[in-house]
Amino acid sequence: MAHTLDEGSSTPLYAQLRDLLKRQIDKGEFVPGQRIPSEDKLNGLYGVSRITVRRALQELVNEGYLVKCPGKGTYVRARASDIEPPSKIRAKFTQDNDVQSFTKACESNGQRAGARLLSCDEVPAFDEAREFLGLGPEDRLLRVMRIRTANRMPIMVEENYFPAKTFGFLREADFEDTSLYDIVVAHGHSEPMLNEPCALDLEKAPAEMAPYLDVPAGEPLFCLAGHYYGADGSPMYLGKLHIVGTRYTFRI
Repeated sequence: MAHTLDEGSSTPLYAQLRDLLKRQIDKGEFVPGQRIPSEDKLNGLYGVSRITVRRALQELVNEGYLVKCPGKGTYVRARASDIEPPSKIRAKFTQDNDVQSFTKACESNGQRAGARLLSCDEVPAFDEAREFLGLGPEDRLLRVMRIRTANRMPIMVEENYFPAKTFGFLREADFEDTSLYDIVVAHGHSEPMLNEPCALDLEKAPAEMAPYLDVPAGEPLFCLAGHYYGADGSPMYLGKLHIVGTRYTFRI
């Protein structure tokens, strides 16, 4: 970023920084879904106060250029001109538990599936995971959380829990715009399967999740929870999908 701010200008520094970042977004230097530099980084680049940086970012949030994701950072928001006119994803969900992957559901609807990693971190095992995966008292889980998009519109947040010992390769996996099933299969495992009914519930979008889905906190979401198995019937992972109900339809 070979740009400077003019301290002698009649235009306030926050407005100069706001306009500079806006031009970079408009020019594609920052693309939708990309995290912009942190407040500390912007402070160091331009030599302005934290208050100045925060005001510039907040104005860009207010104007719809950026979205803040608590605990994660500030991201370029997909603007209306960048998103193809959305239509609902219609996904197959049959009574024999043959649930279409999101990528295949998008393909069958003529839309492009996308993915962006939110986190891949190790967490303590909880009771349901211990029982299903047969974990010992010292075993831990890898939690993988991603945003899934269709034609760049956010549709759901994936929340998956894998045994850390068996699926350690996920720490180095490239999750961007990639099918989770493909990643698992590429590392010698079978395609995940559902051998028992899923649980489909309604929930309200938590405040920390709502920005990722571009919905207000409290927006009704589907929550689809399932136990996934390998082809040999061995437990593989637990998964939850937090789905924007107005953008997704289950065909039962």
